[in-house]
Amino acid sequence: MGDTTLVNLATVGSDELQAMSVAAFTSGLESMSGDAIARFRRMRRLSANHRQALEKYLIAHPEKRPGQSGAAAPDVEEKAGAKAARPKESGLLMEFLLRVIAWWEGMDTDDVARAKGIARRKKKKKKKKVPTAAAPKPQAIAKPAVAAAVPDEVPEPQLGRIDIIQKLWGDGFSLPGGSEFALKLVRPLTLEKGALYLDLAPGLGGAMRAVSKAFGVTIKGLETDAELAAAGHELSERASVAATAPIIARPDGFAADDFQPQGQYAAVFLREALFAVEDRDTMFAFIGEALRDNGSLMFTDFVLAEDEPDDDAMIVWRNAEAAPVFPWTEAQYREALETQHYKIDRIDDLTAEYLPLVHAGWRHFHDCLQNAKLPPETAAMLMREGNAWLARSRALETGLLRLLHVHALRQPASTKTQVPAGGEQGADAELADATQ
Repeated sequence: MGDTTLVNLATVGSDELQAMSVAAFTSGLESMSGDAIARFRRMRRLSANHRQALEKYLIAHPEKRPGQSGAAAPDVEEKAGAKAARPKESGLLMEFLLRVIAWWEGMDTDDVARAKGIARRKKKKKKKKVPTAAAPKPQAIAKPAVAAAVPDEVPEPQLGRIDIIQKLWGDGFSLPGGSEFALKLVRPLTLEKGALYLDLAPGLGGAMRAVSKAFGVTIKGLETDAELAAAGHELSERASVAATAPIIARPDGFAADDFQPQGQYAAVFLREALFAVEDRDTMFAFIGEALRDNGSLMFTDFVLAEDEPDDDAMIVWRNAEAAPVFPWTEAQYREALETQHYKIDRIDDLTAEYLPLVHAGWRHFHDCLQNAKLPPETAAMLMREGNAWLARSRALETGLLRLLHVHALRQPASTKTQVPAGGEQGADAELADATQ
């Protein structure tokens, strides 16, 4: 297939898509509408080069974003037929995105904001100090001038993905809240020394290490993002807690062996991960097999306030996530957990507490960005992350999306949930599919 050949990206096979050149991929985008591109991005697994090419294309063609005109902001959708309104003043996340887009395009940030119809945040003017007249100093004997030492130039730090994640959420953390929030989440539990604990979404492991250190327990982490897993385990080694807070990479998803020994775990943890798991019933079944009687399943997740809300902010959020999302309602979680012999101890809405933590992370990162040097691939990743978190924040602010904290206890049952047909090999395949 030549690079100049127009292709229908929606119909090409996965192998053909992976082997496609960036030039052919970009040409294929030309024939797609904004909604088609959003649907394609949501449904297909793209390589790093293709993701970067798509981000560059959408920056150059903002009219191809769903529901937007060429003058609209890259992450702001306006309802058709709405009357022209005053430009909305940018928040911290939007301000950050404007700076990155300006850097990427080699433009002035104010010019980008005007092109996108965004009013930039007003800075408070500092009052000028009026100098007071000072008494004349007695003349001193002039000393020979000494040449000022010229300090060596300090190279600007180049930030990679792991650096940026930690700049956002704190050293060793990959989600908002830091150690204080992590400890609050496990407060309903009685953590026992010598018991087995499992974290199925540890990221860089900051929360695991905080809990392990505070309560003197050992927690095993299984992380599906290989890069996060490698960096997280290295951080555990540096902190001399690799034995009590190890992180193991599972890029192909979880297998039945990961939940051994059966019926021995005191608790299993997940943070903001289940909304991207399509087959949660299988996941709950395997977790249930791992937990001992009255063992705890504790997770946080993005949850719908109602079935399939028809709202612009929710559509933008779904399109902004890097992978397809399958959010449930609270009622769906209750039904699924009770069906599989979990007793729900508590469900708390943490949305109001979570949003300020997100904003605080981006505010801190915005300050750190001033002197940082960003390679092109890092800037593209930043725009993806920024758009995703901005979309999450706006969806949470509508109240149609909530962050729930769930604690459920595994109840003894006369008939345990059976491992899927096909034996361990079939079980491994089904669970791996559920966790992709």
